[in-house]
Amino acid sequence: MTQFESFEKWLFPPQCVLSGQPTQDWDLADVYLQKLSRPSDANQKSCFVCAEPLAVDGICGRCLQTPPVFEQTQAGFYYTSVVQDLIHSFKYEQQLHLGRLLAQLWRPQLVMTGIDAILPVPLHRDRLLERGFNQALELANGLVGDDEVPILPFAIQRIKPTVAQALLNAQQRQHNLDGAFAVNPKAESVLSACQQVAILDDVMTTGSTLNQVALTLKTKFPHLKIQAWALARAKSH
Repeated sequence: MTQFESFEKWLFPPQCVLSGQPTQDWDLADVYLQKLSRPSDANQKSCFVCAEPLAVDGICGRCLQTPPVFEQTQAGFYYTSVVQDLIHSFKYEQQLHLGRLLAQLWRPQLVMTGIDAILPVPLHRDRLLERGFNQALELANGLVGDDEVPILPFAIQRIKPTVAQALLNAQQRQHNLDGAFAVNPKAESVLSACQQVAILDDVMTTGSTLNQVALTLKTKFPHLKIQAWALARAKSH
C-alpha cells in the first residue's frame, strides 16, 4: 500500500459499497468477499487458454479444436452473484468507483511479467458518447500505476457499430464483430516494438470480442504474443 493510499484510507475509512457498513480493508464487507469465485482459487480448475471452468486444469476441447488467436487468459472472477451486480452498477449506473474497487480486487491475481502494453477493448464512438466512459479503460487505469505497464487506449479503434454481444447467441457473436476493429496507424510503431500485449475487457463469455481484437493485431503484427485479460469470466460452453 502506498503512502497516498494509507492517507486516503485514514481520510475516508473503508465502507462496504453494498451494505454501507464500515469495513477493514476493502470497500466490500467480508460476507460479500467470501462469495467471490475466482479462477485462481485452489479448488477451481480452468482452461489455460480461455479460462473456461473445467474438471481439471488443462486446455478445453473447444480451444483444442478451434484455438483462439490469444494464447492465454487471465480472468479475475467468475461472472456470478456479487461480481455480476457490481459490474452492472459500474457499467450501466455510472458508478465508476466500483470499477476502481473491482480493479483493486483483481490486481493481486494478475501476472504482468513480460507484458509490454495493455490494450483496453475500445467502444465505438456512438456507444462511448452514450455511456460517457469506456469500462475497459477505467479498469486498466485502476490496475496499473504510472510506473508499471503502459496502457494504449487508442491503439485499437472500433470502426463499426455492433449489436451488444450480450444480446446475441454464440453463433451470432462470431459474425457480429467482423470488421469491427482496426489498428490505429498512429500506434503502429509502438505495437511493432512490443513482444507481448494484453487485451483487457470487463466480461468474457465466448471470447469473441477479445479474439477479434487479437486477430486484428495478429494480422498486422504476426510476431505478437497476446494475452486476454477479463475482469469476469462467464460460463460459455
